[in-house]
Amino acid sequence: MPKRSLALPAPDEGWILCSDGIEAGRDAELRALAGVRPDVVIGLPASCVSTFLTELPPVEATLHESMIFAQIEMRGLAAKAGTLFDFESLQRREQSETFVVWVVTDLPESMIVPTAEGYTSSAALRNTTDGGSGYAALWREHGRLVLAVYVHGYPAHFQVLSARPEVGSAIGREINLLLLGLKGEKLFEENPPRELVLGVPHVAEKDLIELRSVLSIPVRPVGVAPVAPDGEGRDRLLPEAVKSSRRKRRAAVRNIALLTAGLIAYAVVGFWVWNDARATREEIASLEHRISIIEPDVARVQLAEQRWRTLEPAFDKNLFPVVQLSRITAALPGSGVVIREYRTTDRNIRIRGQARDVQLANRLLEDLEGMEGFEAYQWSLPNPKVEKNNTATFEIEGKLKNEVADS
Repeated sequence: MPKRSLALPAPDEGWILCSDGIEAGRDAELRALAGVRPDVVIGLPASCVSTFLTELPPVEATLHESMIFAQIEMRGLAAKAGTLFDFESLQRREQSETFVVWVVTDLPESMIVPTAEGYTSSAALRNTTDGGSGYAALWREHGRLVLAVYVHGYPAHFQVLSARPEVGSAIGREINLLLLGLKGEKLFEENPPRELVLGVPHVAEKDLIELRSVLSIPVRPVGVAPVAPDGEGRDRLLPEAVKSSRRKRRAAVRNIALLTAGLIAYAVVGFWVWNDARATREEIASLEHRISIIEPDVARVQLAEQRWRTLEPAFDKNLFPVVQLSRITAALPGSGVVIREYRTTDRNIRIRGQARDVQLANRLLEDLEGMEGFEAYQWSLPNPKVEKNNTATFEIEGKLKNEVADS
């Protein structure tokens, strides 16, 4: 599978573009950074995404989305213009299932890139450990520090910290309070953060000592916050403008393909018609020459023409008796109608049969009129004969429309 480029909020201002986990570009505007690249996965800043845990009773998976949206509305996170949200099951028990929910609360117009391959949270693109459970990560984006707690490889909770964006005792105390509040959730009780991965560059040794002295879990500095070598967008987090752009692109590609196929078909049919017309003209010229030489044989030529009209049905599969009988059989209802006789003469069709009642005979007539392949026929059903046992004997006739007009 080809690698994707990842667009994430820069530590200070603007955005960075990463490839294989390494910074490949930087720009103040997301759209300018992404350009027209079709492989960009955009990591939404933590300030644009709210996250919470919810427990649901064991139900069918098709009900999860509506039940989770109800939880979003209860928390006042639903938007009037449509709510972007995603969820993932993190723990399943006998009586309940725990989901982490991500809600995009405020998506600025500048973050909508119609050509983007996908959207997810920036926390999901921060590859801080091997993907296990029970760790936290701290990094800086757009001038603010962000803390994320990961469970089973997913950011089960992340938020922008309110303290000053410098690493020190104040940040440590705020992290302690946040982790203490998470202990009320069973998921975090069973998967407590065992360390803090510090992805903030250029931290002074004095500040690091202060953080370690205050924080309740060990700290592992990694310098620059790691970025996943590859990322995958979440379909539910795609903005409507991006979905609309994709539909338009697919429609344009489909229209071009149809137009190309139509032109090719037109060229092939045109060549076939031209070639067939040329061969026909040559044949007509030859016949006219023979007629002019052998005038007495005109009658024989006319006879050949009549035979040709007789053989014409052999070139149209819709006139093949076997094909017609197959379609008539397909039009029969499941029960109640029996075909006693089927005949085709002079390209006309005659069907005799018996139905349980007149209504079934009329229904067979309607099905034949609407059946594909019988468009060239005009069907008629003279008054069916009702027998003593209330069954109906009927006779359906089908005549080619052009022949009906000629008569």
